[in-house]
Amino acid sequence: MTIDSKIKKELENDAAEIDKILAQENGGLTSMLASGFKGSMRRWFVLINIVTVIISAALLWCAYQFFTVDSELQTFWGILLIVCLQLQVATKQWLFNEMSRSSLIREIKRVELAVSELEEKQNYKTD
Repeated sequence: MTIDSKIKKELENDAAEIDKILAQENGGLTSMLASGFKGSMRRWFVLINIVTVIISAALLWCAYQFFTVDSELQTFWGILLIVCLQLQVATKQWLFNEMSRSSLIREIKRVELAVSELEEKQNYKTD
């Protein structure tokens, strides 16, 4: 067995273990979204969700107006449609970044806990 095949085999084993851990811990997008409401930025998270719903309604209204008004007003409603679409993207981006941040903080705290437990075990063994 060559060194390349050994490395490849170890990487595959590590990837399989990581996939098992992620499957157990990660409940998907809905659990990540729910965790955003539990974090330290929950008030902002709620506010941005409300703003996103309002922007969604405005986006639908602008799209309806764009397709139903006379051709001379289509430019106005088209520009408003694009602005609403950009606002929608911006708010969704903030929400996903916040979910990612809270997930990352949870993982860092887990690692800190694991390190402190290992340190206690090491101190216990040396005493």
